Amino acid sequence: MDSIQNDQKFLLKSTAFNLIGTCLKVVGPVLTIVVARVFGKEIFGIYVSTQLFILTLCRIAVLGLDKGLHRHLPQNKVHNRAPYEGIAESLWVTVSIALGFSLVIWIGSFFNLQRVSSGLAMLSSLEISLFAMSIIPYTMISLFAGASEGNRHPQYKIFINDFAITALAPVIALLLHYTGVTDKYALPIGFFISNMLGMSTYLVLMNKQFPTIQWFIRKKIPAELLNFSLPLGFSEVVAAFLIRVDLWMVLALIGPEAAGVYAVMVTISNGLKTIRQSYGPILQPVVAGMSTDRLDTDLKPVFSYCVSMTTLIQLGIGFFIVLFPEQTMMIAGKSFVSKENPAAVLGILIIGNLLDGFWGLSGSVINGLGKSKFMLMMNIVSLALSLLLNRICIPIFGIAGAAISTVAYQIMQCIWMNLYLKKMGYWPYRKDLWIQGIWIVSLITCDYVLNFVYDPPMVTKIIAAVIIAGLILLTFWKQGLAGQKYGKKSK
Repeated sequence: MDSIQNDQKFLLKSTAFNLIGTCLKVVGPVLTIVVARVFGKEIFGIYVSTQLFILTLCRIAVLGLDKGLHRHLPQNKVHNRAPYEGIAESLWVTVSIALGFSLVIWIGSFFNLQRVSSGLAMLSSLEISLFAMSIIPYTMISLFAGASEGNRHPQYKIFINDFAITALAPVIALLLHYTGVTDKYALPIGFFISNMLGMSTYLVLMNKQFPTIQWFIRKKIPAELLNFSLPLGFSEVVAAFLIRVDLWMVLALIGPEAAGVYAVMVTISNGLKTIRQSYGPILQPVVAGMSTDRLDTDLKPVFSYCVSMTTLIQLGIGFFIVLFPEQTMMIAGKSFVSKENPAAVLGILIIGNLLDGFWGLSGSVINGLGKSKFMLMMNIVSLALSLLLNRICIPIFGIAGAAISTVAYQIMQCIWMNLYLKKMGYWPYRKDLWIQGIWIVSLITCDYVLNFVYDPPMVTKIIAAVIIAGLILLTFWKQGLAGQKYGKKSK
């Protein structure tokens, strides 16, 4: 059975993997830009659009079972079941659905039915068939990644899903391009080969993780796993709309130019969001692997460790963006810093993601406790609230209204999730997190002063950034986040 010491070691190791993975993720966008330049806008646009369509089908085919395995595999240990229960059963169901999607596309392409869709009409029968070949391997990759995370190996998804596949697809496509393969075929073939390599790698790793696993079985998916996974699958679909609805409504209500500016701000501020999201697959299996007795004693230090790490990393990024908003926005070009006070809007989004980083990890605890239906209900309500607030605020405040609406539903979610945890009898925040609270208030104050009170010279900002970075590192050290000291502190 896992102990608090093992949990602490796992969290520390996973944090290191997350930091490495964050650096490696830069490679994918760089290669994507190269692909766009080599293949041209039209072929690249078709590739990106069709790839997103294929990935959406894979997301449906997996039925949320990849996320469900985050909880089910640790629960196997708690209840003394076979450690691999649920993996093979889920695999054959998801592969069957993925095969069904592929067959429909292949048969439809034979009759040129892709012409019915304006988005797919530009594809030939061979092109759409080549894209469909990736549905099965990518669905398997998604399921294996979820199983690996549930088995406390998040590094496999970080290095395979987030880096290797993303980087290999454009590299293979470029190699095919320079060896004479027709451009419109090179991209889907590169995508397929990268997914096949990822799937093959995972098969080796899965057999290594579960040496006695039986792949060819006729058992049904355990009811506990299926009942937990389906709401998660639907919740992810709702969440996908939720994180995009503000941008879509800016586009619909005040036009594409404002949407372009706001899209850059969202992209930049989401650098903080990804930090919090990366801790979800790490924290949830740890919580799911705790017995009732351990939840009472070990949940608080484990959860508070994740909150501490998430918040401090976010603070480092957040302070840099708040101190140098114009320079950060310049990544997209000068036109994006000429609008009326975009720094203030960017600051609002950063503050929302920072609050979500501190309070929002409670969602991973709720999922770890098996309450996926609550998360689905909350996301549906959040989507409705976001639609209403965006419709009211955007016409009045412009893109600032979209940012305010986003922060409003984030705060609502944080309050609701933590009240729900409190009702269940858990309050997983340690008292020493007041230090992170002071840091958050300091960033909010800094953002307000820089936008509405005083804009210091660049030299002063640079000196302040160095001092702040040093103090954040000092906080990291004093709280013992680099080792076991944190887990032994008083609660």
